[in-house]
Amino acid sequence: MAHLEHSATTFQNPVTTHQRIQTLQVFNGGKPCGWLGQTATGFWFHYASNNPKQHWVSLLMPPRINFYQQAELFPVFAQHLGAPAGSEADALSQLHQINGQQLGSLSFANPDNPVVTPPPRTPPWLAAGQRALIANPNTSAVRRPFADTMVHHPSCWPLIQTLQQLKKQADPSNRLHALRWTLYAQHTGQWVQHPRPDLAPYQQHLYGFEAAHAVLNLNPQQFNALAETNNKFEQVLHEVARTYCKNFSAEIELLQLLLPYIRQGCLGAHLVYEQSGAQAKSQKPEVLGLEYLSALPPP
Repeated sequence: MAHLEHSATTFQNPVTTHQRIQTLQVFNGGKPCGWLGQTATGFWFHYASNNPKQHWVSLLMPPRINFYQQAELFPVFAQHLGAPAGSEADALSQLHQINGQQLGSLSFANPDNPVVTPPPRTPPWLAAGQRALIANPNTSAVRRPFADTMVHHPSCWPLIQTLQQLKKQADPSNRLHALRWTLYAQHTGQWVQHPRPDLAPYQQHLYGFEAAHAVLNLNPQQFNALAETNNKFEQVLHEVARTYCKNFSAEIELLQLLLPYIRQGCLGAHLVYEQSGAQAKSQKPEVLGLEYLSALPPP
């Protein structure tokens, strides 16, 4: 497919923390999809066209509404900035700086200086609990010229081994999207690596990827406070599975095994989804299921 070359491109610019960006161009699957901006009163997002059948930028932001505006940064973007999400005043600059290292099909460019930077092929230095995205040096840059591999600090290996066992216990036939990446995880001696969990293995594109707290329209602090309420937290995550996932019974069975790790803050829950095709009856994204990754340490 011709657009895949664009979907693989990361747009970066060595912006210092002192440079402020007021507007970012947003790409979805490598195609321009809209503009994200900031004013003195908050943030806005404007879809690139009035077509209600275009790809959704978020499960909470259907394109039947062309323009969104609110005081806080939209959760689908804020999820990439950690907890706390840095300085709201510098949010767009931060998004631009981490471009290419975030999961999901969205990417960003500074329209005033759209510098293209290829993804790294070796990991940066990683502290305990940190991870990064790289382009696998054994994968052709022409075939898949974007970061297709996730690498972790070796300290994550015991948790990943535990997740492998829980995946096999709750989903022995591997029907769920959740934790498939653990089955391919390898400890190289220097780091742990596996295919990125939002990668479509055959179509060579990236899925939509939203944190559970973003889909619930909560910030990480609110989500962590909810996690301290035993029954309510469990019920809320069950409802997320029932609302978005087709095979919600199996999703909930695996979720139950992972709840202690999510409560403790060492595992993050996400939704993975595929944008609908041009011929689909519904233009709403198809949610493939829940996905789980080790939670990043606070910045």
